[in-house]
Amino acid sequence: IAKAEELLTYNTSASCALSLLFFSDGKPSDPKPDHPVIVSNMGKLASKFGRRLSVSCIGMAAKSTDFSTLEDMVEEAKQYGSIASFGKPSLDADSLSHIISGLASSLTTSRTEMTELRTGELRQVRMDIVREKLHTLDSEGTWKNYAVDDESRYVWNFWAWTWNERRTGGFTQIVSRRCMHCYSEDGLHSCADCKAAFLCRGCFREGNTFVDHKASNNRFESECDSLLKRIAIGSLLHKDEEQLPSFCIAVKDQAFGEGAERIVRKVRFLDPANGAYIGPIMVAKESRFAGEYHTQMAYHKNFMRTQNIAASFGRRFNDALDETEKYFDTSSQAFIRGLPRILFIEPMVVELIDNESEKNILIERYLVGDYKKFNSNMGFVEDEVKKLVKQMNNLGVGVTSQPQQDIDLGIIEEGSEEEEESDDEDDGELFDSKEVEPGESDYGDLQDAYFPQAFSHFSYERSRGNFMVVDLQGVFSVKDGSKVYELTDPVIHQHDRLRRRSRRHDHNRGSKVGKKWNFGRTDRGINGMKAFFETHKCTDACRLLGLSEVDAEDV
Repeated sequence: IAKAEELLTYNTSASCALSLLFFSDGKPSDPKPDHPVIVSNMGKLASKFGRRLSVSCIGMAAKSTDFSTLEDMVEEAKQYGSIASFGKPSLDADSLSHIISGLASSLTTSRTEMTELRTGELRQVRMDIVREKLHTLDSEGTWKNYAVDDESRYVWNFWAWTWNERRTGGFTQIVSRRCMHCYSEDGLHSCADCKAAFLCRGCFREGNTFVDHKASNNRFESECDSLLKRIAIGSLLHKDEEQLPSFCIAVKDQAFGEGAERIVRKVRFLDPANGAYIGPIMVAKESRFAGEYHTQMAYHKNFMRTQNIAASFGRRFNDALDETEKYFDTSSQAFIRGLPRILFIEPMVVELIDNESEKNILIERYLVGDYKKFNSNMGFVEDEVKKLVKQMNNLGVGVTSQPQQDIDLGIIEEGSEEEEESDDEDDGELFDSKEVEPGESDYGDLQDAYFPQAFSHFSYERSRGNFMVVDLQGVFSVKDGSKVYELTDPVIHQHDRLRRRSRRHDHNRGSKVGKKWNFGRTDRGINGMKAFFETHKCTDACRLLGLSEVDAEDV
């Protein structure tokens, strides 16, 4: 294992996928007491390389042979996020070939993740990441504080993302609730006019006022007027203390999660007075790949824009569920109100100063509960629903009980006219605002587990087939009696026709034909949409929202 680490670190640019293959007949030459050391060394290796490393252990011996060392090596590698497997083939070439093929497939997956799709060049994985073992306590490991009393390490700014349905949006700075003289958060007094400038208790007692802040001259407007203008146009945003408890944070050095694109660390807000943890547990999401400051900000921009647009679809979905109430009699309306809603959590970007170096991380609230992936960007839907229904049934939660009588559409009749499909080339409006009209059904099978898939279907239909929100992941919970799917890190597929419009727009800039959308590497376009509908089966959740059955070939 030590020799393997030496060879794996030979590639100093960190731009290649790594693979280790162990063959054993079950009789290692290492003494038995070395077993824990071997397993520990494998863990250290996996902590360093994470999912860039594939480990495959193959036991070639009789079934009764003890392969516990290999098996524990594999489990240890998995605990740090590496792709690892143990195979015990029959003693024939076909069986061994099957296992080797699996290893080659894992290596190909790692290489694909590291390939820049536009250029074909390999991306460099960051080598400054230390991964922690699954289920490590927050008290273990090391934390880095960014506090007001540390001149070398502190928070510079917080940023949110704003987007509206006319497709304008971007980073919006969050009002800094810190003293404009000393940056303290103690006993703040705010400017009565803009509410965006502050003096701490100490500076206020020393006689500092907002006079200079409000002063202007013939050449320049006052700082107060400038802040008021920024608030009016949406480039400066207030966040209350529940959303942003403090401008001091602590970031754990060790990453506790790693995906194809991101690494995840724990983050806590700090009480500026005593350094105690306050507010909700947060997570920081950063790119796995090396990049300069502005490259990282572009990465955050794609993430926040995607999540913000997905949240807009989520609000439309919830509104559509609310609209369906009017189609049902009074006895069934409470049942409709109890159906699950969709909520995407809101991320922020934190700009940090660390020993005169600028860095930035994206943070969002840590989702507490049983974190699951409800569908993927590769079309895996049907099996996910079956598993989820079974799990929810076993837990006794998440199953929307059938009402005491079947839900009927009551006295309100559905319209008989078909709505004409928009053929407008101008894609200025993202959402189709047609009225919800539930389909015909007795609605006797409204499982909570059906709603994530119905949401993906809804996003496709309500965007006129231009977009689809998938890769839904997060937790299902009941809060204050309301069921909700709290989701994060979605994928949006963009239909290829928008890309074609965008190219035409490039050649004809005076024409408002289309607009470029960049949802990153995980956007599989029309192929992703087809993959969803190849496995999606409409349920009563889809019918409740009046969604049409879609054949994958018609996408």
